[in-house]
Amino acid sequence: MFGWINDLISQAKYRMRLAKEINPQSFRIMAKEISELAEACSQVCQPENDLLKRVEQIKIEMEQLTELTKQPQFKKLSTERKLELRKSLRQSREQILEMMQMAPSPTKLLQ
Repeated sequence: MFGWINDLISQAKYRMRLAKEINPQSFRIMAKEISELAEACSQVCQPENDLLKRVEQIKIEMEQLTELTKQPQFKKLSTERKLELRKSLRQSREQILEMMQMAPSPTKLLQ
């Protein structure tokens, strides 16, 4: 009998969660976090490593994304595009974490 009320509530919750995820501020927060991880990764990786080039590229892309989110055109992007961008940011974050785990230990002594 009250199933339609539950449906309305669940739809409203979904829309609120979606609006929070695609908010430009949330993209800026994610970009800042990824930039900080990339900076930490660049300190851990060896200078001659090809991964370091990828990390530097990620940092540049995060700066560009931060600037893009400040533009009015960003708000005009479709929800699907923003969700794809969010998924891509999550993948970049996971790649950086994997790179950091693959980096060799700075010392041979166990701490």
